[in-house]
Amino acid sequence: MAKHNFHAIALLFMVAMSSIVARGNNIFVGAYYGSEGNNLPPPWKVVQLCEKYNIRRIRFNEPNLDILEQFRGTNIEVSFSVPGELIINQATNQTAVEEWFVKYVVPFIGEFTINYIVVGDKVIPGLDDNILPVMRSLQDLLNSRYLGQVKITTMVGLTALGVQSPPSSGAFDPNVLENMKGILKFLWGQGSPLMLSLYPYDAYAYTGYTNNISLGYATFTSQTEQNPPIRIDGNLYYKNVFDDMVDAFHAAIDKACAGDVAIAIGETGWPTEGNYGAGPSLALTYNLNFKNHITSGKGTPMKPNIYIEGFIRSLFNENEKPEGESQFYGMFHVDSTPIYPSVFD
Repeated sequence: MAKHNFHAIALLFMVAMSSIVARGNNIFVGAYYGSEGNNLPPPWKVVQLCEKYNIRRIRFNEPNLDILEQFRGTNIEVSFSVPGELIINQATNQTAVEEWFVKYVVPFIGEFTINYIVVGDKVIPGLDDNILPVMRSLQDLLNSRYLGQVKITTMVGLTALGVQSPPSSGAFDPNVLENMKGILKFLWGQGSPLMLSLYPYDAYAYTGYTNNISLGYATFTSQTEQNPPIRIDGNLYYKNVFDDMVDAFHAAIDKACAGDVAIAIGETGWPTEGNYGAGPSLALTYNLNFKNHITSGKGTPMKPNIYIEGFIRSLFNENEKPEGESQFYGMFHVDSTPIYPSVFD
């Protein structure tokens, strides 16, 4: 009987996992909704776009009540940040944290799913002394309302690393290491991932020639079974720069000895205009391959057989971003038509 039950449970697990994989873009991949533009569609149209193109997860930076209101009652899951300019005050002012929580979280409890509250968007190094106190205060507020499903994290970029290459040598900048240890221990205790901002495009367009980063290595198109690895790091074999970057963080996390903290991708993408290699066709290639890669369950060479959550930047081009390709990461025109075929279908 026990053997029969075991097989029944195993069958149910496989069915559930096959459902997750089949709906992988809904479960693991969302879009970043940037708002640095003066010609963007109103939030209600953004909700319609998400529903039309099956975008079930959205992350935006600073919470905006007008935007949050439009997601009320939808099945779209939302993540947002505590802005960097508030963090220093909140680190020593519990009342400030509570006021922010009451304004941006409490009114929407039960109205939509909040995936992540991101305490700081690439503010490490810089505000690393202040991140953990705010995380703890927010976690206490979530716990008091039994909202354990909402995960607290922070987002870091490659500047948080002191050593990046080869991946197995990855280590946090010594100036932030102690604070990162505390943050990672918190994340490990809460079952939350560390969120990363990663752009293989930048590696290709700006350092590709000197670092031997080809277009195929940057866009996942060199990772077929027939192609040899581009980078060999001990017994680790790399066929795309994304895994290369992610594993540098995995190595840094391991060296911090703060628990086996998972990784989520807070933002990545490829510009349709700008410097060398930008264009709609390559943006489609990168974003589609990124989605397929993280939802495949293959993981990375250092951490195989795992799924990775991620957000693709951005829904729209943002004309108030700094000049250059930073303005051109949009997947949709401001009239809500695709710049290139949607990767979420």
